[in-house]
Amino acid sequence: MLSRIKPWTTELAKPFANILGRMGIQPNHLTILGLFFGLLSAYYIISGKILIAALFVLLSSICDFLDGALARTANLTTNFGGFLDSVVDRYVDVILFLSLGIYGVDWVIVGLAMSGSLLVSYTRARAENVIERCDVGIAERGERLLILLLGLITGYVYEVVLIIAVLSHITVLQRIWHTYSRTR
Repeated sequence: MLSRIKPWTTELAKPFANILGRMGIQPNHLTILGLFFGLLSAYYIISGKILIAALFVLLSSICDFLDGALARTANLTTNFGGFLDSVVDRYVDVILFLSLGIYGVDWVIVGLAMSGSLLVSYTRARAENVIERCDVGIAERGERLLILLLGLITGYVYEVVLIIAVLSHITVLQRIWHTYSRTR
């Protein structure tokens, strides 16, 4: 759903992307920095320092947002950069979910949320082999990270992991239906 406002958010990010570009920062630098912040977030989740973890989830998300904005704004998009960004996003997702399991969220719920999150990405990648775009669904990565961030801030960690589990699998079904409809 947030992908629908991507043109607007890219416009909003342009001034920041221009500053980063003038500083010599490359999109892949931000991608790797986002991974580092994701690792720090996982460390703090496991340590039980949930508000600090939320800060690093936010920083990781900002890096993920800005790497693409910088690539588009400075005309630095590459096939490898898009690939690296996708792979790092999956690593951050897995690291966060595993840390939530270690923290104490029920492993079944963690497994459902993690598998749903990975399948959201997988269904898009597979669908885009046969249709032009498949950025549909109620819980794309941005939405899932916002939900997780809200849960970490409010202390409703178990509940948001459960919500992510349900919404991510609904998104997978939406993408299956969308692809089916477009290929008929």
